[in-house]
Amino acid sequence: MSRSNKAVASLGSFRLGRRRFYLLPLRSLAYGAISLVVVAAILLAIDRLVLSSLERGGWTAGELWTRHNKLIEENHRRKTSTNECELRHWSGQPLPADDAARRKILVLGDSFVWGPPYITLNHLWWRQLAIELERRGYRQVDVVAVGHPGWSTRRQLECARHLIPDVKPDLVIWGYVTNDPDEKIVPQIFDSQDQPPYGQRIRRQLRRVLPNLAFKFESLRADKLAAQYTGPEYGYAYPDWELRMLEGENFERYLQTVYEVGQLMQQTAIPTFLLTLPHFPSRDYFEPRYAPVLKEWQAAGIRVNNTLDAFIEKYGNASSTGPDSLRWGINPADSHPGPKATHFHAVMAADYIEANWPQLFGPRTPAEPHELAINDWLPYDLNVRELPQRESHTFALKYPQTAELMPQLELREPTALVALRYPVPLRQIGLREQSLRGARVWISTLDPHDHVDEDQWHELGSAKGTALTFSVPDKLANRDVAEIRFQADVAGPNRELELTLLPTSGDEAR
Repeated sequence: MSRSNKAVASLGSFRLGRRRFYLLPLRSLAYGAISLVVVAAILLAIDRLVLSSLERGGWTAGELWTRHNKLIEENHRRKTSTNECELRHWSGQPLPADDAARRKILVLGDSFVWGPPYITLNHLWWRQLAIELERRGYRQVDVVAVGHPGWSTRRQLECARHLIPDVKPDLVIWGYVTNDPDEKIVPQIFDSQDQPPYGQRIRRQLRRVLPNLAFKFESLRADKLAAQYTGPEYGYAYPDWELRMLEGENFERYLQTVYEVGQLMQQTAIPTFLLTLPHFPSRDYFEPRYAPVLKEWQAAGIRVNNTLDAFIEKYGNASSTGPDSLRWGINPADSHPGPKATHFHAVMAADYIEANWPQLFGPRTPAEPHELAINDWLPYDLNVRELPQRESHTFALKYPQTAELMPQLELREPTALVALRYPVPLRQIGLREQSLRGARVWISTLDPHDHVDEDQWHELGSAKGTALTFSVPDKLANRDVAEIRFQADVAGPNRELELTLLPTSGDEAR
């Protein structure tokens, strides 16, 4: 039989004239199945290996960081009350006691004061200000803050009107962010308006099988639609929205808001100033958003400390896109200012107060050792408390039964975390409990020159046993420790651990 007349295995065939046609030849089905398997394998490799690796390395934002941020925000929400116009405090950071001998600085703001997924709330810029003042030796000053995500200057003013008489601050700082002029006139387009071109059932399955690729596809599609439909009917994309608020009716209303802020501060006779809070150093981005606004604050009688020039002078003019811009945020999926930026804002605020109201701080005692205390932790139910009447600084905590609310990025595995109210050098870290079988410990330290939390995790090792000691290596012995992360293997129902912190000699806590 010639090759042309050889039978072909198929699901069916029919003859048309002198030619025979085959329906779904089995060999073609096999090739098609192999092709689908190869494509699926490639997609899985891109999703689970390539995109996950890029995301963990901080080169892109995706599903992993988004899930991480939601977890951190949920932990923070469970630490505090839900009253918006209330001084921000949490389980380990109670409000300072009223003391006539102490001065009080009140910070007003929005999400820069509260809300974003900082790994520790000590990274908030107003907490950084408190830490900076402590480092400079000003021990008689309390920094308190009020704010909520999405608050405009108008909402901050409404809160300040009844909060200032209660708090009786010695100084008020208005933190300025470029979305503060929102008077609810200019609409903003939101990703939630953009529905994917497939049903919710398919969407859920894609997110389960290819979470990173599905996230990227929907993010890119949302960006495209936002650019395509931006305008007064559907709303403006965020960067354009910020500029549109500085025009027309919205800006006229905002000028009235600024005028009322000026009137309030004149009536209270409390020293005050506006501090700009650029989340990354970019002249092209921030100058058009600052120029129309800052002169109006000055015209209302409010001093203005515009930190943009100093920010760029110190760190250079950063690009508004790409990895260079990502490194300034909390993480690749959240552009709120990260530790380097928040520390810079704190230094600028401290410098400005020293230059204009030096009498506010009281006596300076730089030689006095810093307090060793834990004021923040993850997960929220770690419930850290210091044990009194111990020779060393020992804290009790309840290690969680599950890792459900533990952060996993950047170490790629779930850990608990504790943060020091004021970073200090540590010599040893101990963990003890009869039910403890082993543990691993990491620390993050401050840069020795800029005093910025480097947000880099140094592993101190792993050990097995019920009483463990982890020594800080010599190269880090004089570095201020900001946070400690640890992973414990606890057997049995008793999950109460003792955490002991030994300061480096010469820096014993008071």
